[in-house]
Amino acid sequence: MTFFLAFLVVAITLLFVANKNSYIDVKSYFPIDFTPSFFQPESEVYLVDVSINNCNKLNSKNLYCGLPAPSHGELGNLYQSGGWSKIDKDISLGKAWLSKQYFAYKEIKSDALGGKISGKPLQEKRDEGKGKGWKDLLSKKKQHQVIVDVAVSNPKEDSQIKGNEKRLLPYYIILKFHKSQIYDDEEHEKYVAVAEKTNGKTTLTKQENEKYEKERIEKEKEMATNEDTLASEKLEHDSETEKVDDQQSDDKQSDYKQSDYKQSDDNSQDKENDQAKDFEENIEPNSPSGDTSSEEGSEISEKRSDSFDIQRRGQETNRHDLIRILYIPTAKELEESGWRKKDHGIWLRYGPPSKDALTGIDLLFGKDAVEPRPNWEFINDGPLTGTKSPLPVFLTIRRGKKLDYKSKKFQPTLKFNKDGKFKILQVADLHFSTGVGKCRDPAPESTKEGCEADPRTLKFLETVLDIEKPDFVVLTGDQIFGKASPDSETSVFKALYPFIQRKIPFAVTMGNHDDEGSLGREAVMSLSANLPFSMSALGPDEIDGVGNYAVDIEGAKSKKSALTLFFLDTHKYSLKPKVNPGYDWIKSSQITWLEEQAASLLNNVTPNHLSMAFFHIPLPEYRKLDQQFVGKNKEGVTAPKYNSGARKVLGELGVRVASVGHDHCNDYCLQDTIDKEHSTENRMWLCYGGGSGEGGYGGYGGYTRRLRLFEIDSNKGEISSWKRGENDPNAEFDAQILVSNGDVQL
Repeated sequence: MTFFLAFLVVAITLLFVANKNSYIDVKSYFPIDFTPSFFQPESEVYLVDVSINNCNKLNSKNLYCGLPAPSHGELGNLYQSGGWSKIDKDISLGKAWLSKQYFAYKEIKSDALGGKISGKPLQEKRDEGKGKGWKDLLSKKKQHQVIVDVAVSNPKEDSQIKGNEKRLLPYYIILKFHKSQIYDDEEHEKYVAVAEKTNGKTTLTKQENEKYEKERIEKEKEMATNEDTLASEKLEHDSETEKVDDQQSDDKQSDYKQSDYKQSDDNSQDKENDQAKDFEENIEPNSPSGDTSSEEGSEISEKRSDSFDIQRRGQETNRHDLIRILYIPTAKELEESGWRKKDHGIWLRYGPPSKDALTGIDLLFGKDAVEPRPNWEFINDGPLTGTKSPLPVFLTIRRGKKLDYKSKKFQPTLKFNKDGKFKILQVADLHFSTGVGKCRDPAPESTKEGCEADPRTLKFLETVLDIEKPDFVVLTGDQIFGKASPDSETSVFKALYPFIQRKIPFAVTMGNHDDEGSLGREAVMSLSANLPFSMSALGPDEIDGVGNYAVDIEGAKSKKSALTLFFLDTHKYSLKPKVNPGYDWIKSSQITWLEEQAASLLNNVTPNHLSMAFFHIPLPEYRKLDQQFVGKNKEGVTAPKYNSGARKVLGELGVRVASVGHDHCNDYCLQDTIDKEHSTENRMWLCYGGGSGEGGYGGYGGYTRRLRLFEIDSNKGEISSWKRGENDPNAEFDAQILVSNGDVQL
């Protein structure tokens, strides 16, 4: 019985291994319901090829336009087991006159890697199966390779490597091969010498060898002559020094002990060593020797000679960190390691399927592009070559399985800290572009020359993030400047990268410019909502707009909500401009939804529960400037002309503070009161975040970009606020207490 159980365990183990590696398919022998779950590995999709193709603009609506033929590329026609897809981005960013350019990638399902391509015509399967046995299947299995690595050539930089001037192998590949080489000093010295003389060739012709040998002999003779000269000068110098020392010793220092001379010599030697060290750190090895006619010149000459020897020896022994002389792999070595050259400077390395194999690929644009997704890798070797894009085009790749960004790892519980405090940073109107963007009205005006909008904005934003270390970030619309974002994904990634990198949870609302680029409103919101640490949501389909949702923050010692944040879509422009010109307004379906959300919270909140609201376009009540306000009102309030009553409902639901963006040069908090004769429930603070992005307009008397912060104290029922400006991020200004004991502070 024991033998039988042992045999069964071994058999099942072998069966599992064979199935996992696609040597056999257990599902072919057993019904799918019968097969244990561990015999059903998750179906992965691997990448096997890439291609860049043009598509005539007149035919661009055709889904297959810009795709290679099904039989083109690695593994041929995969039928239902894979095939070509394209990244839905025009690489030319709309700048090409007659055509669009698309990046296509070829996928294969893991089930098909064993050679069983589903969807093949029956006759083709029969022909393929003739004469095929178990060994043939295994042999074919080994030939099915997938992409396991990517490199991109950078001709300008790669051509600087000795021996790579014409081949232009990517530095990434060369470095991998170079670091893998192990050889002794003699072999290395020979390789370096040959590389220096022959531009990296590893062999010499007879004529080249004779020339090299002649130059080597002459160089050795020259070095020997120099060494003899230096030795002679040193000997003469030492002789003169001895005469002086002897005379001084006889006349004035006859009572010195021999040990004193020994100590003096030691100190002198230490001093020379220190001077030589200083010289080695500051003098190039091939610098001229200088004037050696004086004693000082002779000393420098010796030190330069020593320095050259030390640096030359360091170059010989430092085998893996040479600056320009690298090991260049041969064509055979490249082929054996799986590297294959594609168009546009792309190199692909093929290997067996693994957790590190490529399962996703994307394009990002501009020298400041970033990749915020944790399991994606930005290929910064260099931009693709020979594309029609007006901006540098970079690849970004995903290895292994797609991560769930809605898992607990990327969706931390929002909670007040042990002191009962929670800090929010509001970021309004970043106005990011695809590429670095253009600065509009920078302050001071003297900084306009050479100003790059997005990098400058990011520097300010990241400085404040590092100073304040907020618990949460709210972005109140116009994260991207649509008209300057021909690739909205690149712009969104830049805007949200600082928070994802720091693992700070954030929420996004839509502005009127976010959807004016390559992606529509729902697509931009969906992209923002499905990134790590995003608490954003698209909201109910039946509600007007995209991005109506609420976020609750738990109390310090309770799982009940101590703070509720409401987010609303304020849409764009009026749909009835002749009747109500200007901007759109919060709709009745959104107001009803707000009331339902507030009602659902009643039994699950802490005693000092507070509510705030964030959206992009201000309410009409922001125009009531005859009331108390703190901050600047530098431009007109561009609120809707139609009042849908959202302010009144928000106040009735207990929202004490609402904060918006849109009007970049307004940054005030205004205390609005509906009925001054009644209770504080009718008072509410209407705040602006203040424009933060250099890509959006400024002006109005030299407006400095700024950011607003809120701190909520659940113990005191308090909301306080302050701002930080780009001109001095370390200094707070306009600090005020907005709410105290749950009521609007007078």
